[in-house]
Amino acid sequence: MPRPLSVSVAPRNHYSHLPTFIIAGLCAVIPNVRIMEIDIDDVSWKDALVTSRPGIIVGHVVVLSSPG
Repeated sequence: MPRPLSVSVAPRNHYSHLPTFIIAGLCAVIPNVRIMEIDIDDVSWKDALVTSRPGIIVGHVVVLSSPG
């Protein structure tokens, strides 16, 4: 029986907080995430587009328990 292919995943997001939440949810459920890249030094007005910003603690994105 062939071994399953093991490929590391490294999602990259340089857009807004919404893709960050989506990618963080994806990374929380797949086992082969190597690293998730986001741009934390972006434009200041993107915070006004969402009701909650992603929490980043010691280089780790906190996955929200609330919906949406």
